[in-house]
Amino acid sequence: MKNVLLLVPTETYRAQAFVDAAARLDIAITIASEDLLPMAHRMDGRAIVVSLENPDIGASQIQEAHKARPFDAVVSIDDTGLRTAALASEKLGLKHISTSTTDLAQNKIAMRKRLSGATVLQPKFQTYDDSESLEEKLSLVGTMPVVIKPATLSGSIGVMRANSLEEVREKIPLVRSIQALHGCDSSQPLLIEEYVNGNEHAVEAIVIAGQLQLLAIFDKPQPLLGPFFAETIYVTPTSLPHKSIDALFAALDTARIELGITTGPIHAEFRIADSGDIYFIELAARSIGGTCSKAVPLSAGRSIEELILAEAAGISPPELSFENQASGVYMIPVPRKGTLKLIAGIDEARAVKWVTGVDMTYSENTEVFPIPYDAKYLGFVFAKAPTTKAVVRALEEAVQKLKMEII
Repeated sequence: MKNVLLLVPTETYRAQAFVDAAARLDIAITIASEDLLPMAHRMDGRAIVVSLENPDIGASQIQEAHKARPFDAVVSIDDTGLRTAALASEKLGLKHISTSTTDLAQNKIAMRKRLSGATVLQPKFQTYDDSESLEEKLSLVGTMPVVIKPATLSGSIGVMRANSLEEVREKIPLVRSIQALHGCDSSQPLLIEEYVNGNEHAVEAIVIAGQLQLLAIFDKPQPLLGPFFAETIYVTPTSLPHKSIDALFAALDTARIELGITTGPIHAEFRIADSGDIYFIELAARSIGGTCSKAVPLSAGRSIEELILAEAAGISPPELSFENQASGVYMIPVPRKGTLKLIAGIDEARAVKWVTGVDMTYSENTEVFPIPYDAKYLGFVFAKAPTTKAVVRALEEAVQKLKMEII
C-alpha cells in the first residue's frame, strides 16, 4: 500500500477530504502539521509534528519519519507547507515540483519577472521599495488605476487598488503593516501593476503524467473592482466562448511550463479585458482553497483530492468525467474586524432549492479579520442546478438567510 505524507496547517478544515480520498484509493495517509491535529487520535500513530515555517527543519524531520515508515509522496494541501514538501521530496528522491518552482509560485514579483520572457500576456508592472521614486515607478507602469501587492503573501492579503498617486502613497503604509502582521519583512519590494478592467475567471487544473488537465473554469459574476479583492461567487461551466477557453488554456499551459510545474494541482486567476485580451493575473501550485474543491463538478463521487493523491503517489488517477449540471460556491467574506458573536440561519440556508451544502469556518466568540488583513472567509455555500443562473440565484438567496453578528 502506498503511503503519502500530507502536510496541513494546524487550523485546517480540509484534512478530512484527503483522508476520505485516500480511503477510496486504498492509500495510507500520514498527516504532518505544526501541532497535532484534533483528529490525530484517530490516525493510529500516523500523525506527526513537522515544522512548516522552517522548511529546512521540516524536511529533516520528514527524513527521520521516513526511516520508520517510508513515504511514497509528500503533499502539501496549501501554500504553507509547499516548500517543505518540495525540499523533503528532493532529499528523499520523490516526485514533486522543485524548490525553485515553489519559490517562483510563492513570490508574485519573481513570477512576473519569469513570465516576462514568455508568450503570456500580463499586466504592466514595476517593483517598488521605499528608497525609490514612486512617481517614476508609476510613470513606468504608465496607467491608472494600479494594484499594489505584497510579493510573498497569498491570496488577497494586502492586495489593494489605488486610483491616483495620492492613494498609492496612502495605501503603501497599510500594505507594509499587513506584511508585518503576517511575519513578512515589511521592507521587501512591493509589486505595483496596472489594474486590468474586465471580468475575472478562476481556473482549476492539474498536471497528470506531465500533461495539463483542465478541471474547471469558474466565472465570477460579482465584479472584483476593489479597493480590496474579497472573492464571493464562483460558478461553472464558464460562459466564455470556445475560442477564449482555448486561448486561456494555452496561456495557462505556457505559464506552468515556464514556472516548472511538472506535476500536481494548479489554481490560477485570469482577467479578460474589454478588448478580449486574456491577462494572466497569478498562479498557485496548489488546488483551490478552503472547501471550495466541492464546487468542481467531478462525477461519480470523485474529488480533486483523489486526483492529487493519485498523481503524487504514482498510481493511475480516476477517470476524469464531469456532472452534466452547473455548480458554484459562495465564499462569504468577513465584513469587518471584530468578534463573531452569533451565527444563525444555517438550516434555512441549507433548505434553499439547489443548495447542496453550507460549511461555516468559524465558531462563535472568535476574532475575525476581513480581507485584505486575512485570507479566511466566514464560510462557504454550495449549489448545483441545471443552469448557472439558477446556481447564482440559489447562492445569493442562501447567503441572505444567514445572520452573523460581529461586534
